[in-house]
Amino acid sequence: MTASFELVTKQNVVQLQSVDLLARYVGTATAEIDGKVAGVAADAQAAQDAAADAAASKVEALDGAATSQAGALVASDQALGFRYGSLAAGAADPDLETGDAFDVWATDGSGRWFSGVKTGPSSAEEVPYSDRATLKVLAVSLFTDLAGRWIPLGMDAVQTSGHSVKGIGAARYVYDAAVDAAYVEDHPRSSVMTANGRGFRIAEDLIDAKMLGARSGQDSAAAIDETMQVAYEMGHSLCTLYAEGSEPYLIEGPGKTDPTDPGSTFQRGVMSLCPDVQLAIWGATLQIKAADHVKNAPSHFGHHPWKYPDLRNAGVLGDFTLDGNMYDPVRNPGGIPFDDGRDGAGVFDEGAVYQFQHGISVYRSSGTITIGRAKCINMRGNGLEIGMANSADNWIAACQIERLDPADIFREALGIYNCRALTIGELIWRGGNGLWVALLNIERHSNDDQVMNIHVGRLIGDFTTGLSPTERTPGITNPAEREAARRMTRRILSISDFYDLFVDNAFDGKGINVTIGELIGVQACLTNYNFGNVRIGRCTLARPHDEDMTGHKLVPENGGSVDAIRCHGVTYDSEGTPIFPTGLYGFTFDAPPRITGHYAHAIWISNYAEILIPDGTIVEGTKQSAVRLDDCSGWCGHVRATNCGLTTARAYAVEVWGAKGPLFVRDPVAIDTRAGASRTMQGAVRLNGASVDHVEVSGARNLNTFGTVPVVNVGDAAVAVGNMDMAAPVHGFSTPVAFATVESSVEINGNLDVGDMNGGADTYINARAPAGFKANLNMSIGSVLEYQFQLTPDGNMQGLQFAGGFVRVDFAIPENGGFNFPSVTYDKPIRTADYALWPTAAGVWRTKALPDPTTDTAGVAVGDQTGA
Repeated sequence: MTASFELVTKQNVVQLQSVDLLARYVGTATAEIDGKVAGVAADAQAAQDAAADAAASKVEALDGAATSQAGALVASDQALGFRYGSLAAGAADPDLETGDAFDVWATDGSGRWFSGVKTGPSSAEEVPYSDRATLKVLAVSLFTDLAGRWIPLGMDAVQTSGHSVKGIGAARYVYDAAVDAAYVEDHPRSSVMTANGRGFRIAEDLIDAKMLGARSGQDSAAAIDETMQVAYEMGHSLCTLYAEGSEPYLIEGPGKTDPTDPGSTFQRGVMSLCPDVQLAIWGATLQIKAADHVKNAPSHFGHHPWKYPDLRNAGVLGDFTLDGNMYDPVRNPGGIPFDDGRDGAGVFDEGAVYQFQHGISVYRSSGTITIGRAKCINMRGNGLEIGMANSADNWIAACQIERLDPADIFREALGIYNCRALTIGELIWRGGNGLWVALLNIERHSNDDQVMNIHVGRLIGDFTTGLSPTERTPGITNPAEREAARRMTRRILSISDFYDLFVDNAFDGKGINVTIGELIGVQACLTNYNFGNVRIGRCTLARPHDEDMTGHKLVPENGGSVDAIRCHGVTYDSEGTPIFPTGLYGFTFDAPPRITGHYAHAIWISNYAEILIPDGTIVEGTKQSAVRLDDCSGWCGHVRATNCGLTTARAYAVEVWGAKGPLFVRDPVAIDTRAGASRTMQGAVRLNGASVDHVEVSGARNLNTFGTVPVVNVGDAAVAVGNMDMAAPVHGFSTPVAFATVESSVEINGNLDVGDMNGGADTYINARAPAGFKANLNMSIGSVLEYQFQLTPDGNMQGLQFAGGFVRVDFAIPENGGFNFPSVTYDKPIRTADYALWPTAAGVWRTKALPDPTTDTAGVAVGDQTGA
């Protein structure tokens, strides 16, 4: 009886196997399979005792038939790469490579179904069940084949050998009752419905975009986008894209559209960043695929607020390249990179045609946005755009960028708006055309915006190659002329707040705290408008190539040139009239800058308190004064200015136009080694303006040999200067050289001492008047002018005594010599030690002894002397 039972059981096993095979591969429904299986089992049990002997006689035949049937099915499946009849058969298959997984349904009658992996040219090992004890893992071929596979009940996990290609994107998937047709429609690359209606989804702890079908040289936008979406939904903080192949990952698509504003194309992204998810891209290039020209081409990664209002701790990590494909011949026929004029109206308005394609754009984050080592190239807009301008609701709490290497960026490499804290390790321009605005643009648009606490470790830009787009070229229709009209000089850094007036015209502290650790620029300039507490560390700027910048509206120019560093505290009303806000402070250098070349000024700061230019500042070759300070207070240390100025423009080491508080100018030096008329430096310091107050100059020097120029020049002071201290020592080493030339009123509290000039020169005080004017030396008691020595334009020297409103000429020295005494009369004689001498009506001189010097009538007459 026992033997018969065992035989029947074996028979039933074979029958069950056969039913399962047939059901799985002819598409019989699971319910039907279960019914047949249950029916077969019941019938077999009911007939067990009666048919034991008959069953025993048929065992071998049934067993052999089942084995043959299984073998035939396995052979059929092997054609699709699904199953093998034994581990050895899989090991022997030359189409499998070492490391490939395969399925085994044993044809030895055991009924075992398991997975194997090829370990060598002719060896294989069984793959154990998943470490999840309740799951059995079925090794299958590709994800793209799963929809046609029958995954039996009890097999709740599958392991693929790739997504659509073996070896690329292998992943594990698990059965999930929540995965239905709607879920699969929304997640087509990470989930699947099998042939027998079971739903599986990806179950990797770290999802790589290749598992969802990202492929080198193919459109991978949907795969990368869904990777971030799935990671977000699974609560994962990290997903990846490791590069494979040498071709870029193509990003195709028009960019996502806000359903509440379907007509908008503003700063769309093909792929959506997700809250609290960071995508790590290693060694891959993502390139916007060629498409028809549109104004606002799609960005790579966008922030889509209608999906995720707050990105929180989102980011793109790793080491990657984002390529906007700006030079694609389909998009830009003729190879014109910027102003091809196709803005729909035939107007060459670059600002309208290009601006809004970015590599990454984020607008709101209450956490920290993190970006790794990014290379952004061939972009119409920005490489990275952090924050949304002119918005009270959209702002970035913090952002960290490891490094940005841009090239060929139309608008700006990094734009920072409405961001309350940002740190970037390095921003290094890699060349090419572009930068309509700046390499780094920090911008505040309205009183609602806050842009603060921005720190850049290193900022480097060499603009000696490539071209900058002009702001507008509507009058230029010839492509060659447009190329020639472009400028080379570009802004390496722009910090600005000039779109909205300050409330009550007072600095509000919402655009503040910008620090640049090291700044190196060639053919580059820097501007700051109305931001407080801007600090620059090591700074080197050079402009070796001279350019006429008068036609370039977005690079501040002066006299056809451009200032290397311009810091201005100014806003404008609706009529364009400048308004100077109160309370601006802090523009400082933490290390002495070195600025050389064809700039206008090296440093021009206006309307700022607490400025600092440290000792050791070196300026060479600027067209105007090395340093200009307008209505500032603070400290300007040793500035060595060499060969500054033009024959048409005076130049000084330091030029001061007004001061709003204590301003100390220490040890400035003017050096001019040029020959002849080219030597145009006018001295170490010039003080100008009606509000020059609380200025102290000391240690000023001229180290030049071009004649009599003042070390310190005080001119154009329309009212009393007050509190201006020419503190010793002030030296000049030209021969001869003046201490100071006073063209208008200036007051020196204390004594003016003229000593020897370097131990071997004559000393004098020089009063020099322009042609046609008088040179005067005035003497006052209190505030009353009492006496004046005057040199008239006709060459006469005369002494004038002031008595109320009356002026009397006491003596005159005519140009042809001699003395005139028009004020000498009988009662005002000429007195010597012992005699008085006065003229008489008879035209003779009378002398008289003066025993009593208190009276004119006492004494004894000596006699009359004729005029002859």
